[in-house]
Amino acid sequence: MIVLEIGKNDAGQRLDKFLLKSFSNLPPSLMYKGIRQKKIKVNRKRAEERQILMEGDSLQIFLPE
Repeated sequence: MIVLEIGKNDAGQRLDKFLLKSFSNLPPSLMYKGIRQKKIKVNRKRAEERQILMEGDSLQIFLPE
């Protein structure tokens, strides 16, 4: 499990764009599948692809390394 804290520079971005930028080796298909299957959460709640990240949000990723 990877836990990330959203900082001031990353606030205001969409979740999918942030993940593609932060994890360049993560295939987009695996990222979208993880969001659909609730393996990527924001503030311990189900996330959506188009969700806007706010400063201080906690991002939990339950994908294989």
